Amino acid sequence: MDLHHLRALVVVAETGSVTAAARRLLLTQPAVTKQLSALEGELGGALFDRTRKPLTPTPLGQATLTYARRILQLTDDLHALVSHETGLLRGELRLGVVHSLTSQLVPPLVQELRQQYPGIQLQLRSSSASQLRRAVEDGLLDAAIVLVPPHTRVPVDLTAIRLAPEPLTLVSSTRTVLTGTVALEALRGHAWVMSRNGCGYRGVLKRTCEAAGIPFTVAVEVLETDIQLQLIRTGIGVGIILRRALPLRLSGTGLQTFAVADLALTLEAWLWHRRTGPVIAVTMPLIEHLVSRLLLAPTTVQRERHAHATSGT
Repeated sequence: MDLHHLRALVVVAETGSVTAAARRLLLTQPAVTKQLSALEGELGGALFDRTRKPLTPTPLGQATLTYARRILQLTDDLHALVSHETGLLRGELRLGVVHSLTSQLVPPLVQELRQQYPGIQLQLRSSSASQLRRAVEDGLLDAAIVLVPPHTRVPVDLTAIRLAPEPLTLVSSTRTVLTGTVALEALRGHAWVMSRNGCGYRGVLKRTCEAAGIPFTVAVEVLETDIQLQLIRTGIGVGIILRRALPLRLSGTGLQTFAVADLALTLEAWLWHRRTGPVIAVTMPLIEHLVSRLLLAPTTVQRERHAHATSGT
């Protein structure tokens, strides 16, 4: 079985088009079509439903994709191993980082990986924890740094390393009475400004409210924390964000934090990665150490609050 044929299969599945796959592979469209036809002839069946756009894998195509990705990954691992034995680690590392941690983690991660392993080609992807999990399980990513609620089930066939706790905080406009510690019932009638579905803390909060008979109404879904805080400030709704994402000072921002009695709001940062490959074996300890150090270091807000408290002002 020709590796070029398998790679063509994977790229066509990812792009949904023979034309787009040809551009990525630096081949002509007829060449990619010929590779797919040869693979279909070898396997004895169609790999894509060509009546649909984008191209959709058939059941045979989907099963073949699973094996093709594994074979190609093992091949890449072998090339990386050979290069590593000659003194320079080479290969590709596909790393996902959950949206809310990208600005803090990506710059130092890229800098450290480039400094330590300049031969590695790094591909980065930012998404929700649920999407990153599926990508690692499906072999589309080698590793992902995610935020999940405590006691989340560890993905099957992956190595999972707990990095650090990540506290959350509830935020409201100063126009509301939601300040200090309130009862869960105080949330009744308030809409929410939330990050997109798939974030662990949103699910926890939704289940908690619904168990108490309190409607959980999302007014706006937004990806960027800055926009989320702007909308909360105007009174559109209340929200929940990472504590480290709060502005340095809330005074004068029109925002205030509050807590709900008997409701602990903490996520956990985890590193999920596949188990095999020389690139994985070498880079994961570095990523684990660096990310743990970054997440456990006091945030700017914590340092400011500590300085304010110790100054007595």
